[in-house]
Amino acid sequence: MVVVTSIDPRLRQRRIAVRRAEGRRRLRVLAGIVVVVALAGGGYALSRSAVFDLDTVEIDGAFGAEADQVAEASGLVIGTPMLDLDLDGAAEGIVALPWVQTAAVDRAWPGTVEIVVTRRIGVALLPVDDGSGVVIDAEAVAIARSETSAVGDLPVITLVPAGDLGDVQTLALPALELIDAMPLDLAPWVKTFDIDSAGAGTPLLRLDLVGGVVAIMGDDRDLDTKYEAVRSVLDQVDLAGICEIDVRVGANPVLKRSPQCAEPATTAPTG
Repeated sequence: MVVVTSIDPRLRQRRIAVRRAEGRRRLRVLAGIVVVVALAGGGYALSRSAVFDLDTVEIDGAFGAEADQVAEASGLVIGTPMLDLDLDGAAEGIVALPWVQTAAVDRAWPGTVEIVVTRRIGVALLPVDDGSGVVIDAEAVAIARSETSAVGDLPVITLVPAGDLGDVQTLALPALELIDAMPLDLAPWVKTFDIDSAGAGTPLLRLDLVGGVVAIMGDDRDLDTKYEAVRSVLDQVDLAGICEIDVRVGANPVLKRSPQCAEPATTAPTG
């Protein structure tokens, strides 16, 4: 038996309208998905296009040959898609240069990388037997070679450099403390800063002064008092015939004359 029911025309029209609205909503969602996919695909393709390739590397803090070193150490290749650049790796490569202390590497869209380099500053020189030298910074890192054993007003530490550029000259650290503590008015008196090995291996710091006089500073403790003692002697004492000023006990400087200096000072004085 077939049952036939009648639907109110208004209800039928309402159902039809609802179905049409659902269809339009699905169509809008589908269109949105298509647009997103298209944009993503287009964006990916655009990022791989020449528009967003690396075109320029700008370097601040280095010039000439050093800028070329930075560019090479970064490993950045012109034409590489910007999104593929390894900026952290570039910074690590640049900092590996012995004279570079820090490096910041950033993208500048659409096709530039900006590199800012901070240099290590030379504060002393270690002479080499062949007449050349190695410049070190305040952390005792060997940052450059010099064709001569004197570079401007850089203090000279009579210590043979070890290893390669970029290595830390650990044995020079006490002498750097000595240099850092030196009053400016005493700088013209000092020819070189020396490090000797005392009995148990404790660094024995010395100043080679103008006129062949040696100031025995001992270790790197209480350097201000020791320098004040050296200044007092230089200001008040006739240095004729004096070969050594021992200020290991800063409050009690000891002077030695030429015959007494045949035996090197290797032990701390008492008193």
